[in-house]
Amino acid sequence: MRAAQFQAANDPKRKFTIAHAFGKAKITRSLQVLDWLAQRYEIEREVRKAKGEAANLGKVSSVSQLRIVEGRVALRYWEAFRKALPDWLDFQGRMITSHQKNASDPFNAALNYGYGFLEAECRMAINAVGLELGVGFLHDFSNYQTKESLAYDLQEPFRWLVDLAVIQAFESKTLELHDFYFTGDDYRYRFEAEAKQRFIEVVRERFNSGAKYHSQLLKWDTIIQEKTIELARYLSDRSSKPDFSGPTVSLQRADSQEMRRKILSLTQAEAEKRGIRKSTLHYLRLHAKHHGSFAIRRKISEKLIQ
Repeated sequence: MRAAQFQAANDPKRKFTIAHAFGKAKITRSLQVLDWLAQRYEIEREVRKAKGEAANLGKVSSVSQLRIVEGRVALRYWEAFRKALPDWLDFQGRMITSHQKNASDPFNAALNYGYGFLEAECRMAINAVGLELGVGFLHDFSNYQTKESLAYDLQEPFRWLVDLAVIQAFESKTLELHDFYFTGDDYRYRFEAEAKQRFIEVVRERFNSGAKYHSQLLKWDTIIQEKTIELARYLSDRSSKPDFSGPTVSLQRADSQEMRRKILSLTQAEAEKRGIRKSTLHYLRLHAKHHGSFAIRRKISEKLIQ
């Protein structure tokens, strides 16, 4: 199987096929996250630009061209995040000077930590299946950055899990500015120990949310391993094409702009007709008036959208 992996990595056509599957999956999920973000924030312009860049995916014919399209989509993606995030985070994007690893603000610090969690899951899946970590398709082996190229490849379709966990941690105030400290020796933000534990629970909750895949409800770590097995099957000529896009996931916000407007316009008489108590409406209005995220119980949500 590893021999087949090496052969595929050295075959331009096959390498491109696998790299394209990774890139397409990442871009598809990124656009899905942007649509989710747009339910709450005014980022329609950035979403349009990202989708415009993504439309070029069907025109690429090499891994280098694929990387360019992926990079341009990522640029628009993080521009949307920058517009949505509060100013105190001072988030300017993922590319800081020459490297993405610089945690020059709390949001990037949290992203880096979350991606580290994801990388460990990908590495375990690759080792369990028996593929070679250093032989990738979208990422090339590099002595200074990507020695585990396949682990970087496998992360791409699942980075959205971390992105959602991080923004939800800040929206819910699970993470705040005082949960970080700045180190002057390397100009990076780092977690306070207790905050790190709180954040990792948010990430675990996101991974444990899972999705229906092959008629089973699987956690995301299991789905990552299933996708790795599918890649191995393709490399061994036991499947016709690689696919990292599934499973289908629906991302909906309880605190969307539409829902906030609905809550704030709902009169007490209308609420009573829908079976919503006065005290419940009071707390819903308090949440809807404030910037922070909030959750609505399914039964209440169903009554609101009647």
